[in-house]
Amino acid sequence: MSTDYDIIVVGGGGAGMTAALFAQAAGASVMLLEADTKLGGATRLSGGVVYAAGTSVQQAMGITDSPQAMYDYIMTLNGWQTRPDIIRLFAERSAATVEWLVSLGAEYEWVVKSGVDTVPRGHCTVGAGDTIGRLLINEVGAKGIETALGTRVDRLLVEDGRVVGVHASGMDLRAKAVIITTGGFGNSPGMRARFFPSAAQHGDIVYSVHNDAPFILGDGIKLGEAIGAQITGHDTGLVLPSAGLVPNSVEAFLPPWCMLVNDEGRRFMPENSPYAVSGYLINEQSGAHAWAIFDEKTLVEGSADKRFSDPYHTGEVSQTWDEDLIRKHVESGKIRRADTLEALADMVGINRLALSETVARYNSDAQDGVDSEWAKQAPKYFPIDAAPYFAVEVRASVIGQTSAGLDIDTKGRVRDRNGVAIPGLYAAGEILGCVQGNRYSGGGMGVGNALTFGRLAGEEAAASLRVNA
Repeated sequence: MSTDYDIIVVGGGGAGMTAALFAQAAGASVMLLEADTKLGGATRLSGGVVYAAGTSVQQAMGITDSPQAMYDYIMTLNGWQTRPDIIRLFAERSAATVEWLVSLGAEYEWVVKSGVDTVPRGHCTVGAGDTIGRLLINEVGAKGIETALGTRVDRLLVEDGRVVGVHASGMDLRAKAVIITTGGFGNSPGMRARFFPSAAQHGDIVYSVHNDAPFILGDGIKLGEAIGAQITGHDTGLVLPSAGLVPNSVEAFLPPWCMLVNDEGRRFMPENSPYAVSGYLINEQSGAHAWAIFDEKTLVEGSADKRFSDPYHTGEVSQTWDEDLIRKHVESGKIRRADTLEALADMVGINRLALSETVARYNSDAQDGVDSEWAKQAPKYFPIDAAPYFAVEVRASVIGQTSAGLDIDTKGRVRDRNGVAIPGLYAAGEILGCVQGNRYSGGGMGVGNALTFGRLAGEEAAASLRVNA
C-alpha cells in the first residue's frame, strides 16, 4: 500500500503535538492536521496545570506521592465507574509527562491540591497553558514536523477494515495509521445536548472554557462513529459553577465569603469547594441551581479579597463578584435584594423557615471563626446579619471539559462497538471517553490526559509500523 505518511495526526492541540513528536522520535514520518489557523487547541487556553504523581518536582518540595496513591484516589472518587486499566496507565505514566515538560523548559514553582485529594498533584506550569502550548509548538517546529493548518478532516479512509488515511480539503491523504486528537465538543450545542445533558440543561447560558478554540466541536466523535467506533462516557465531564454576571466568564471558584443554599434553604457543600466537585453538587440540587446569600457588610468587605479566584497562581483574578458589578445587577433585577431574610427567601423561592435556621447556625459559626458543619476553610468568616440581604443564583453552566468520546485500549487503539481494536486508528486527549469517570479528579486531569495519552498514542502507532512492516 502506497502512503503519503506513516502517521497522520488529526488535531494540533496538546495531545496532537505530543503524539506527533513521539511518533517522529520513534522513526515515523508524520503529518499534523489542524482545523484552526493556529496550533495549541484547548491545552494552550488552559490554566497549565498537569495532574501527576511521583514527580521530581514533588520530591523537591518534600511531597511524598506515588502512582498507586493517585490510582487509588481517582478510582475511589469515581466509585470505580471508570476503567482501572486506563487509570493505572495514566497514573504510572503521569510523572514522565511532567519530566518531559521540564526537559522542554517548563518551570514549576507550585504543586497544589487541585481536587479533593490529600496530596498536592496539580503541577502549576509557570505561564499557564500558553507556556505549554508555546513549548510544544516550538518543539514541533524544531523537529521539522509537517503541519497543515486550516485543514478540517471530513472522514476517515477505510480499506478492508483498516484505517488507511483521511479525506480533508477535498483530497485523500494516506497513512499507515491515524491518531485522532481533535479535543472535545464543548462548543457544539447539538453535541452537548446529546452527550452532556446535565450541562446542556442550563440552556442559553451554557458556555465552554474552550470558546476561543472554535473547532472544539466533537469532530473526533463524528469521525469515529462513522466507522463503527464505540462512544463511551455519556454525560460525563467537568462543569463549573457560575453566577453568569459577566458574559462568557470562567469563575471556577465561588467566593468563601458567601453562604450557598438550595431551594430548601439548606447548605450542601463548603462554599469554596474545589471545582472538581462543586458543579456536580449544584446540579444535584432542586432545580439544578443554588443561591449565594450574603449581606451588605459582607458585600463591601468580602468582595475586595480576590485571592480565592487564583489558587493555581496564574496571575488571573475573578471577573465577577465585584461590589460595583453586583450593585449593577441588583438594579437590573438579576440579583435580588431585600431588607429581611424572610422577604429575600420569598422573593427567590427558598424555604424561609429552613433558611432562617441555616443562617442562625452559620452566624454562630462565623462568630467562632469555624464552620462546624461543612468545614469551609476561609480567611475570614462573615455573619449574615446586616441588611440589606442579597441572593445570587448560581448554576453549573460553564463546561470545563467534555468527557464523552472514543474508547481505547491500553495501547491507545480505538475500539469498535464490539470492543475490538480498529486497525490503524488511535486516539488521545479530550476526545477520549474512558479516562474520566463520573467525577473530575482535579485540576490538571485534562492537560495530563492530553500529554500522557498523546505520548502513548504516538509511541504505539509508531511501534505498530515496525510490527506490520
